[in-house]
Amino acid sequence: MRAYIILGRGANSEDIQGFITKIHMEMYDVSEKVKRPDKQAVKAVVDKATKISDSLTSISVNDEAVKQAVIQQAYALIDDSALREMANISIDALNAEKQGIRVSALRNAGIENMYEVYHLPVQALVGIKGIGEETAHKIKKTTNEMYDAISASRRVRIDLRQRTQYQDKLMQSLYILRNGENLRNKARELLAQEKNISTALEDVKPSSGFFGWTFSSKSKRISSVEAYRYLSDLMGGPFKDEAESCIAEYDNIVNARSNQVYADYEENAVAYYTILENLGLGVDKNLAGGLPAELVEEVEHRSLDLTHMKTSLRRYQIFGAKYILRQEKVLLGDEMGLGKTIQALAVIAHLKSKGETHFLVVCPASILVNWQRETRKHTDIPSIIIHGMDKEFEFEQWKAKGGIGIINYESLVRLADKLDFNVGIIVVDEAHLVKNPLAQRTRALIACSERTDRILYMTGTPLENRVEEMCFLIKCLRHDIAKKLSTMKSLASTQRFRNEIAPVYLRRVRDDVLDELPDLIENEDWLELDNLELDSYYVAVTSKSFMAMRRLSWDVDVSYSSKARRLLELCEQARDEGRKVIVYSFFLNTLQKVCQILGDRVIGPITGGVSPVNRQQIIDEFAKAESGTVLVAQVQTGGFGLNIQSASMVILCEPQIKPSLETQAISRAYRMGQVRDVQVHRLLCVDTVDERIMELLRKKQEEFDTYADESVAGIESLKEEPSIDWIREIIEEEGERIRALQLESAREGDAALS
Repeated sequence: MRAYIILGRGANSEDIQGFITKIHMEMYDVSEKVKRPDKQAVKAVVDKATKISDSLTSISVNDEAVKQAVIQQAYALIDDSALREMANISIDALNAEKQGIRVSALRNAGIENMYEVYHLPVQALVGIKGIGEETAHKIKKTTNEMYDAISASRRVRIDLRQRTQYQDKLMQSLYILRNGENLRNKARELLAQEKNISTALEDVKPSSGFFGWTFSSKSKRISSVEAYRYLSDLMGGPFKDEAESCIAEYDNIVNARSNQVYADYEENAVAYYTILENLGLGVDKNLAGGLPAELVEEVEHRSLDLTHMKTSLRRYQIFGAKYILRQEKVLLGDEMGLGKTIQALAVIAHLKSKGETHFLVVCPASILVNWQRETRKHTDIPSIIIHGMDKEFEFEQWKAKGGIGIINYESLVRLADKLDFNVGIIVVDEAHLVKNPLAQRTRALIACSERTDRILYMTGTPLENRVEEMCFLIKCLRHDIAKKLSTMKSLASTQRFRNEIAPVYLRRVRDDVLDELPDLIENEDWLELDNLELDSYYVAVTSKSFMAMRRLSWDVDVSYSSKARRLLELCEQARDEGRKVIVYSFFLNTLQKVCQILGDRVIGPITGGVSPVNRQQIIDEFAKAESGTVLVAQVQTGGFGLNIQSASMVILCEPQIKPSLETQAISRAYRMGQVRDVQVHRLLCVDTVDERIMELLRKKQEEFDTYADESVAGIESLKEEPSIDWIREIIEEEGERIRALQLESAREGDAALS
């Protein structure tokens, strides 16, 4: 019957017999020379290979599809955000320009906000009593303009408190794009490794059926059998296991639960916003910190090889790294939390790719470990800490093997004369610590600087210094520029001064370059002292001890302390809100009392006596701890050089007399990568020295803000620490006020007795 179908209706018995004989001969010939594989075995191998090949191909080209999904979902989120804002705008806004629109007619029709108006077509507006066609078009035009203005001002901002379907979809795509990169690369590698798989799937077809085999040439049959054997070996070997593992892992990423996605975002927020920025979804910012246009153009044309980096950089960080490479000797004054470390590492990575072998980082001992951890996290360049009893041996190890040597200032003093070879770059962190030209650390650093053409000074608080000190830092880098500045210190707040320092000084603040940071909510918690606290405070004032006065409320038993009670309330609130807390104080005995009242929920304290290694272990433990955990730290130690984004509440047990201490402390939590609003609480007591210190802080902050906006390194009149005369004046004034209160109290007592 099949023969009839194949040969046609006109075939006679002789034709059919001849056809059957031919088939038998072909089968006999094949059985003698090429044996057809088992059809079921072929089908199983082909199905498996096809599924794996298709899946790997789909994964390997998934980048663009996911990127497009991110872009579309981002705009959907922006649209939803704009519409939500319009829902909060009353229809009275239609007459903001006094266009004579009868808003009452809309209100009579039950329309209350601009969101409702936006979704009404012109015809529906015309149907409202009191609204003519001309007015309807005017309403629609005004509403559309409002929507466009709101949308244009919107930015993609992930809000953990308000998770919408649009945000969830965007987060899912960002999660796939971020976490699936290695697997997409793996899929490409597997396909490239077995690039014959698609050819084999085509060649094996004759083996899959009787007629395909029968009507194929001998060479095709041989190719088919070889293809089957190749695919069979492939599906029975390590390729299949690697491929299936890659596919399964990618499926897990694609199908990740929402909570898993948001947890990853909380730990890696910077990476998510970097993706958005690289896709053109960030707001245009001032990447160059006010540098002259000609210099900006030269910097942007500079190449940057990030082969040795594991982490993607933000656009402003790329600009910063290029600026450093272009200018070679630079003071980077970016505000704390903007990633000066990663910019320095990007420069080192570039130099490494160009053949440089040795790099030196100089920093305070307290952040040696942090520098090494950041180096390992962001680069593939080996590093070694040169510190302690073994510093000579570690120095020789670095000299022999290369990589990044990380040394503290004190060790540099002892080892400076051993640096008798060239290094790619010297990075000096917290560079304001070398502002004294007579200090040993400064002399050692200047001596070492002769061994390199590239030097990077980094400090997040350059305004702490006066102009003379700033000029000295610049002199260490560029004598020619410092010489010009020496004649124009009085012009520190002018554009001319900024232009002169542009070749050596780059400063950006958060508002210049970041648009995703959550709110910083600062609170002053003013408390009344009870009688016991007042008595203790009076003793401190009459003894003329300024430090004792500053410890007010903490100098009594914690069960009577107003500040202790408030701190406990705040920590309870933080636990209820799912927050972690950092508590700062200048005084060790205050920190001991904080630990006493909070008990086992405390981690720390971090004090000057804690080694760099133990300090980092405390930070790591805090990062992994549950909500409600409290990190306790000395403000002058824990507020220095550490990243603590896992905390979103900061409590200051007393106001600090040095504004930069508070700024640094808050910036440990409120920095790039923070995903929650950060609440700052200052514990203060009315009618005490706290009020006078807060007055001083406000005055200094106003001066700071005035000049920081102009990106100037310092001003002559800005001195961080209050003078001895100011402290004496405060003690005298508080003494007089307390004596007056005591006298008044005595009079009231006499009056009551009489």
